[in-house]
Amino acid sequence: MHIPDAVLSPPVGIATGVVGAVGFLYGLRRLERQSGEKTVVLMGMMSAFLFAAQMVNFPVLPGVSGHLLGGLLASVLLGPWAGACVVGAVLIVQCFLYGDGGVTALGANFLNMGLIGSLGGYAMYAPIRRAIGGRKGILLGSMVAAWLSVILAAGAFAVELAVGGRGSFFTVLGWMTLVHAAIGLGEALITGVVVRFVLLTRPDLIHDVDAPPASSVMRWGQVAMAGVAVSLSVAVFLAPFASNWDDGLEHVGAKVGFLKKDAPVVLAGVFPDYQWPLLGTDRLGIATAAAGAVGTVLVFGVGSVLARAFVRKGPGEIGPDAV
Repeated sequence: MHIPDAVLSPPVGIATGVVGAVGFLYGLRRLERQSGEKTVVLMGMMSAFLFAAQMVNFPVLPGVSGHLLGGLLASVLLGPWAGACVVGAVLIVQCFLYGDGGVTALGANFLNMGLIGSLGGYAMYAPIRRAIGGRKGILLGSMVAAWLSVILAAGAFAVELAVGGRGSFFTVLGWMTLVHAAIGLGEALITGVVVRFVLLTRPDLIHDVDAPPASSVMRWGQVAMAGVAVSLSVAVFLAPFASNWDDGLEHVGAKVGFLKKDAPVVLAGVFPDYQWPLLGTDRLGIATAAAGAVGTVLVFGVGSVLARAFVRKGPGEIGPDAV
């Protein structure tokens, strides 16, 4: 659901850019309230995982694909503001290095996928979790809220397009909702699988849960390495086989007419279309795998650095191997 350049009107691009920047900076300030090393490790891990997972487009309808947004998933593990910051770190790298999402739409992309996806998704997840209770509440709440967060993000885009006079609100909203309701099912499934795995192995990693660590627990350094290994596996072994069909926004844009194939691009990126130009585009996905591996490691570093810069170490934190 990455909005490219030349889709939103300049005033809407500026307004959403200001809102996105303020939201991102405020989210970084909120990291001061997070627990130290856990947040550092999880922000790096989730940044890497979301970047890799977003490379894997899956088919949802004939000719239409979708990919994980991940804002709700990140907020389930890290809390809503830290989750939004994770999405922001991913979007920045995607925009400037991979040309995925326009520079002029970066604020709107963060508003839709980061702030609305994480904060709005968590606002729906929390009451569902409380109402059901226990691990079942966490699992079902995360899956339902993940689906709803995709619908909310799609609706926000329809508002942004209509406010700028670039499309009919009800027409765009109808198509975006229809297509992204199907994409949201994939979002809910992936979110459920990841949350279920965490609940079975390290329930203490879920945000705002008082759960004792598993009896055989990995230290934080080992957790970080395991997370990076999983993310690299997704980027290297799954991303080259991602669906080539248009994603939901591209499909709706072509059908409704707000997305032009020859629209100008402000920045193509170093690895345009998740390819490494030096390696070509016809080598069994090697160019995609290499570009994905570089991005995964880089985004892990960005997420970790942001966390280390803004998270305050509490008195109980003793370093990277604290458990």
